[in-house]
Amino acid sequence: MNQKIIIPIMLLLFTAAGCSTAYNLTYADYDKSIEFAKYKTFSWIPHQDNDNTPYHNQIIFNNAVNYFSHELAARGMTVDNDNPDLLFELKVTESKKSRTEQIRSTVPTYNYNNSFQYRAISPHNPYYNVNPRAYYYNRPLNYNYNNYTYGYTTKTVEYTRGGITLNVIDRKQNRFIYTATVEADLYDPATLQNDLHPAIHKLLENYPVKPPSKKRK
Repeated sequence: MNQKIIIPIMLLLFTAAGCSTAYNLTYADYDKSIEFAKYKTFSWIPHQDNDNTPYHNQIIFNNAVNYFSHELAARGMTVDNDNPDLLFELKVTESKKSRTEQIRSTVPTYNYNNSFQYRAISPHNPYYNVNPRAYYYNRPLNYNYNNYTYGYTTKTVEYTRGGITLNVIDRKQNRFIYTATVEADLYDPATLQNDLHPAIHKLLENYPVKPPSKKRK
């Protein structure tokens, strides 16, 4: 006798490429009429922490400021908190978003021949079986994977969409000369364990003055 058994199997969907851990340099520009090498000193505009964010920004800012200060020192600049040539400013933006994901459930129809023979079991010990594969299915199977039915379930996923912007200001002229923005979730638990979010490294990629080892040939 042939029978059909329908066994539901849930398939996993991989997260789309635009997940929260992704980050991109979304915007960068600078005043190309200025010789950036003339600037020798810098200072940071103080940051006011925002208690409404999921984590205190101060930790992120402190790590970022330390990183950028080290990078600027590699470019021959020094800190001057009284009369700096440049003022550096970091801005963090974030907003809660949600998206709906569809998960496809695939239900294959399996056909098999259910002819079988039971193994003899000793009447003296109900747990004894002369077959060492006592816990394996004993029926011969003949699967047919050709028939599928599909269904969809949906779920709502919440995530944080945000970004970080680096602004550079000529203090004497009081104008922006460089700006760069990276879109990223700075509060992603997967990156909070790191000293520095990988997105922050991108903010100086287009800065005209390069450290000695990274100067363009």
